[in-house]
Amino acid sequence: MDAQKKSAWPVNPGTLIANMKGQTGRTTALAFSPDRCMLASGSQDGTGRIWDVGSRKPGERGILRKDGDNFISFAFSPNNRQLVAGSGSLNGLVWVFDVSDKTPQDVATLRGAKGAITAVAFSPDNKTVAGGGEDQTLRIWEPIPGGTGTPRTMLKGHTGTIKSIAFAPNSTEVATASIDKTVKLWTLSRIRSTEKATLPHESEVFSVVYAPNGTMVATGGMDKVVRIWDLTSIKPKVKMELKGHTSAVRLVWITPDGKTLVSVSDGPKIMNWDMATGKVTGEWQVPQVATSVFATTVDGRYFANGTNEGIVDAHRIAEKRT
Repeated sequence: MDAQKKSAWPVNPGTLIANMKGQTGRTTALAFSPDRCMLASGSQDGTGRIWDVGSRKPGERGILRKDGDNFISFAFSPNNRQLVAGSGSLNGLVWVFDVSDKTPQDVATLRGAKGAITAVAFSPDNKTVAGGGEDQTLRIWEPIPGGTGTPRTMLKGHTGTIKSIAFAPNSTEVATASIDKTVKLWTLSRIRSTEKATLPHESEVFSVVYAPNGTMVATGGMDKVVRIWDLTSIKPKVKMELKGHTSAVRLVWITPDGKTLVSVSDGPKIMNWDMATGKVTGEWQVPQVATSVFATTVDGRYFANGTNEGIVDAHRIAEKRT
């Protein structure tokens, strides 16, 4: 039976394109820039690094240091110029760096949270930053250089740590995934921001992403199932359940053309799904690692994982998408 399952779809080897060394502790966070040229990594050794992965000779581009605080979440701005980083310490800080030059520069420090910041995101319009974590609260900031760093909006409702944040394409809605077995959808407004809907799950949820047209979200978590939710009705409902992973799903992503969903589970196991049919179009194999820190590029072609030793590997996991 196992052999039949494996032969039901193409299984391809990933191609190692970079093996990046320099950090000395367990990898704690990873994120690619939208243009695929940079990769940010955090480490338990208290440092963060920016890697140049867009050249023929990938290597270290710059180092982030924040007084020994671990970085445990990253997100690049849509214009590739800024990087937001969440602290793994109890201080609940979020930092914004200018990474347009090789030496990263502090732009702003965002305050107000308590505990580790396990998820951050930049809005598509490049104007706001969202963050959430152990204090179970979603915060929205406007990262103004020299500002006080006070959140513009605070939204409570989760009863567990927030693990993933995604903005809708219109920048006025946000989805949050939590270990409390829910994904919440929020409507953002300068006058009044509110909870729009709750998507119940059977277990902890680790990742959420909007489809490019904003009509669907995909979710993944502990129960190994990827769910695609239809948001066009008054009450969101499950459109498809994608089953094929054999361990917890840590990352879901939908390509900009809306045709392919990329999901990553512990192992790692990387799968591509046809968004129209829900069928697997391919599985990509890379060497096993003990960590669950993964990242994929916007187009889903490249994948990065970290190790307990601080090494970061980047693989090509798909041919050029049309």
